[in-house]
Amino acid sequence: MLRVLTGTAKGRKLKVPKGQKIRPMTSRVKKSVFDTLGDLSGVSVLDIFAGSGGIGIESLSCGADHVTVIEKDPLVFKIIKENYEHCGFTDKAKLICSDYKDALSRLRKKKEVYELIFIDPPYKLYGELEVKNFIDDVSDLLHDDGVIVIEHDHKIEDTAPGFHRLTKRFGGTHVSYFRKGEQ
Repeated sequence: MLRVLTGTAKGRKLKVPKGQKIRPMTSRVKKSVFDTLGDLSGVSVLDIFAGSGGIGIESLSCGADHVTVIEKDPLVFKIIKENYEHCGFTDKAKLICSDYKDALSRLRKKKEVYELIFIDPPYKLYGELEVKNFIDDVSDLLHDDGVIVIEHDHKIEDTAPGFHRLTKRFGGTHVSYFRKGEQ
């Protein structure tokens, strides 16, 4: 069972799609991520490959102002909507059911900018793309003081150009934080 760990919605149960469609971030990893990020008051968040929507909901529960969620699977997207309604956060969320590249293109056209971007792609996409490809896809949507948090299943050697990187390992899961700045 997936639960909100902290903040105003702490303890709320979230639905998770059945089967192998998504891989929710474990409670241990999620707690570490939000402890590392600290205060999210006033932050605008982009959650790509949203799955259950738990990361965006956790962000709002911790004080974020707004979350934009991208998920392409319509059945999974329906569960995300239910989870946001259950937690009372629909008024603080923009939910987009679309391929992530198409959604990012639309956000770019609207000149959207986010202080925090979560990227948790299906691990199978790493057969086609690398972490730095995902960073490149969103870097123009990141505020100058912003952070990109990306979950991956393998060690990465290099940092995306123009970013500092901090990586934490949790067994076979790695979480990297990228902040704009000199290498």
